[in-house]
Amino acid sequence: MERMESYGDQVQFELPGHSRHPVYHVIGRGGRKMGFDGKHFLLHLNEAGNVAETLSSVYSLDAVRDAIAGKRSPRKAAATRSSSANGSTGTRRRAAAPAAVVDTVEQDKYAYYRANRADLPEGISQYAGEISQLMRAGKSAEEAFQQIVAQYY
Repeated sequence: MERMESYGDQVQFELPGHSRHPVYHVIGRGGRKMGFDGKHFLLHLNEAGNVAETLSSVYSLDAVRDAIAGKRSPRKAAATRSSSANGSTGTRRRAAAPAAVVDTVEQDKYAYYRANRADLPEGISQYAGEISQLMRAGKSAEEAFQQIVAQYY
């Protein structure tokens, strides 16, 4: 969800899932995809531009929010209501979910990466979590990337 809020409003998951956590790619505006492993580190996409050969359907940000909240899809909910034993057709309303807080650290990190990817060492994406931690501790994206480069390259 955090990656979707930062990078795009659609997601696809690897099928069948081989790890404990999902491997997925977030689809941003213009169809640009960013792949992530189960620990939410950037992945290189395959030749087809996907994280895997077999993928789930495309899910929207709202569908992911609903799934996390435990809501059923409209099709399943309609089937459940129509097969209820008492035949009532009343609808339940839930309070609107609070607006999600957008993590600007991830946005700033990716913006710096995009703008400077030609100058950054190959494989720096494996340190994405450390870069985020440095930024959350008060460093700018540039300072965080420079520290990782100095430390590991």
